[in-house]
Amino acid sequence: MRFASSLALVVATVAFAASSSGCPGSDPAGDACEDYAPPAGFDATTPAVSFSKDVMPIFGQSCAFSTCHGSTVGPANGVFLGKDAPRAHAAIVNVRGDELPTMPFVTPGNPRESYVMRKMDGSQCAIDAQCTGGSCQGSMPKNEVLLDLATRDKVRRWIAQGAKND
Repeated sequence: MRFASSLALVVATVAFAASSSGCPGSDPAGDACEDYAPPAGFDATTPAVSFSKDVMPIFGQSCAFSTCHGSTVGPANGVFLGKDAPRAHAAIVNVRGDELPTMPFVTPGNPRESYVMRKMDGSQCAIDAQCTGGSCQGSMPKNEVLLDLATRDKVRRWIAQGAKND
């Protein structure tokens, strides 16, 4: 019985250490922070991606809740991604936020230098030192598993293709 108790304590300690070793945005298993980059064969030019037809529905399903980034009054947790496409576009393209004032939410033509992409990929932890307070906080959507890669790649392509408001 004593062995089982000791073993349980060791397992609990290892699990706690693993869960706290990752950065905000690391997966629940506690893996270390990984700075995501698309594979070498990733083609950012095709297919063409539309902000209103492809990206806004992603924001609408994952981000634009009144408790997240869809509030029409107040700060919308730093950036507005609600149902008003022109307002959402104006709020993120070439706009810097308080959490990471050195990087725009979206840098047209450069997904890697777009904070939205860092948060969606869960690799914001790789740039924690640049964030206010030394932490870029968690990945987005908050407290959820990262969006699937195909969905994130739509946003990545839109940014790579110039982040146009179409």
